[in-house]
Amino acid sequence: MALEAIGEIKKAEAKAEAIVSEATAKAKEIIKNATVEAEKQYDEILEKAKAKRMKLMQDAQTEGDKQAEPILTKGEKEVQGIYDVSGAKKDNAINLVVERIVKIHGNS
Repeated sequence: MALEAIGEIKKAEAKAEAIVSEATAKAKEIIKNATVEAEKQYDEILEKAKAKRMKLMQDAQTEGDKQAEPILTKGEKEVQGIYDVSGAKKDNAINLVVERIVKIHGNS
């Protein structure tokens, strides 16, 4: 009877070891799957963040271009106005500069 009890104990210990081994294997599998899923979600979040960053940058560029357009147009008009100065005004400006130089230096 004692031998039967020892045999039963050994069977129970073997069964317990098998259960522990199986539980350990399942735990490792769960951890592995969780790690893979976490990496997948991390990559998805990162891609979404990159896409959002690009959209924000494009929107900012578009808005900046829109705000700069009237300023650039005004500047181009002013430049064209400078180029379009009449010959008489140019001659008058040249005469004023020459006159001042002559007055400062005498009859050079």
